[in-house]
Amino acid sequence: MKQNHRLIMGKNCISEVLRNSPERIEKVFTVKTNSNDSLYKELQKNRVPIKHVGKHDLSELVDSTSHQSYIAAVKSRNLLNIHDFLESVSEKEQCFVLMLDSIFDPHNFGAILRTAECFGVDCVVYSKNRGADLTPVVSKVSSGASELTPLMKVSNLAESAKLFQDEGFAVISADVGDDSHSIYDFNYPEKTLLILGSEGEGVQKLLRKRSDYIVKIPMQGNIDSLNVSQAASVFLFAYRCQNK
Repeated sequence: MKQNHRLIMGKNCISEVLRNSPERIEKVFTVKTNSNDSLYKELQKNRVPIKHVGKHDLSELVDSTSHQSYIAAVKSRNLLNIHDFLESVSEKEQCFVLMLDSIFDPHNFGAILRTAECFGVDCVVYSKNRGADLTPVVSKVSSGASELTPLMKVSNLAESAKLFQDEGFAVISADVGDDSHSIYDFNYPEKTLLILGSEGEGVQKLLRKRSDYIVKIPMQGNIDSLNVSQAASVFLFAYRCQNK
């Protein structure tokens, strides 16, 4: 596969790309030969090249059996540049950006991207080194959100957070502690950069120290925390309730 191409998998993911950016799909690999399959028919309708392969070969392409019989080679998507993005939103009254710190599990990464797309997040920032990258598994779990959500990949999360602050964004870390505000009582600033950290270690100390606010979701059961992708849904829902 060419360097400017990558693989995505899953029927929902490929369907979303086909609906929103069909020109990005270079070729689809499938075991399907039945034109009664809805996705197969849509691919034919859009004249997407289809290559029929065996099930084993299909799984080897992505090192996964969760492909739902469909894998697509797509043109690599454009990622946002931090300076260009900040300039583009400088006149906006409201803007919500999600920053991911040390989210290494591709299933969590994909689920967060799906949540971010559903709630209309303006951008998701993630690290080149401290977390998962875009993979076929991420594309499948995200149900195509990995291809639709505005994304920014940066070398240094702390330096990037400072650039957002310099442009009027409030940096908020989702974490517990004596200095944490309950999500029930917290009002998001109009321009917010929300940082989500790993379930094990939370937001790294340097980012937490830079934050303007620390916000938590109070737990009422015996389990003391949510999965990070579940927590993302709660935080984003709270933001949208405040900014309908």
